[in-house]
Amino acid sequence: MYRLIQLKVVNRPGVLHRITQVVLKPHYNIDSLSLIATEDPKISIITIGVRLPEEKAEEQATLLTLTLEKQVDVISALDMTSLETHF
Repeated sequence: MYRLIQLKVVNRPGVLHRITQVVLKPHYNIDSLSLIATEDPKISIITIGVRLPEEKAEEQATLLTLTLEKQVDVISALDMTSLETHF
């Protein structure tokens, strides 16, 4: 199941590397990744698309989001997959 996780991070060298290592440690494949600057040069937004195994995908996505949120340079983490979007 495809999951989209968005992180608000402190803009420092090495943050992207540490984030990707957290995702790759349980052998999840990163399908998409984007890093966007914000109006505040100290903050960036990282959006990661990962494909999780169908069984227990919800639990794994929650665990991955919580693990990412515990990282030192991560301000917040949100699984955006189930959010409703209106244009």
